[in-house]
Amino acid sequence: MSIILRAGVSWCICARQAVFLDLTRDRYFCLPEALDDIFQRWVAGEAIDATARDALIAAGVAESGSGSLPMAARHAAAMRDLALGMRARSIRDVLAAIAGQLLARHRLKRRSLASIVTNGMALRTGRAGDVRDETVLRKVAGAFVTSGMLLRAADQCLPRAIAAGRLCRRHGQEVALIFGVRLNPFAAHSWVQSGDAVVVGDLEQVRLYTPILVVQ
Repeated sequence: MSIILRAGVSWCICARQAVFLDLTRDRYFCLPEALDDIFQRWVAGEAIDATARDALIAAGVAESGSGSLPMAARHAAAMRDLALGMRARSIRDVLAAIAGQLLARHRLKRRSLASIVTNGMALRTGRAGDVRDETVLRKVAGAFVTSGMLLRAADQCLPRAIAAGRLCRRHGQEVALIFGVRLNPFAAHSWVQSGDAVVVGDLEQVRLYTPILVVQ
């Protein structure tokens, strides 16, 4: 019997340990040391026996199936912050940022994270292809900087990121909604990035986290 990564699960290596995000169950988790070693040997291409495969299935990180080895989440390293020195120039942009965050908060209380992330980032404008226009992206970044002065931003990285991602997509911009983790102690962060530039999420914070899920 062969196995594949279970649907809805993404992962990364952080502090030499595999960390998992089960999007369908809205939870982060790690494996016991012995099982973590088995998982890392499996994804590195080493053969594992039936007992080890069954253990990974029981742990909720794998399921029966055939396919390529699962890859850890990856994205270009964040090098720039488009929000630096930015402020909104239009009250309309600020209102759009605030409305988007309030809507995201409301939906996060009533719907699954998987459906919000999938449906929220699926928004398209109907253009032939997404683009990266930093003038537009800086405009969005500035709107969220100003909205943070009017609407609580502390501990609100996820609704802010979801709202910013939707607004960027509405303008036809190519962005990624990224979930990141760190260990010792555990913490999670969410941000929006275009190429190597952070749009919303604070570059200095982003650099502390390893991407575990990239939604594009």
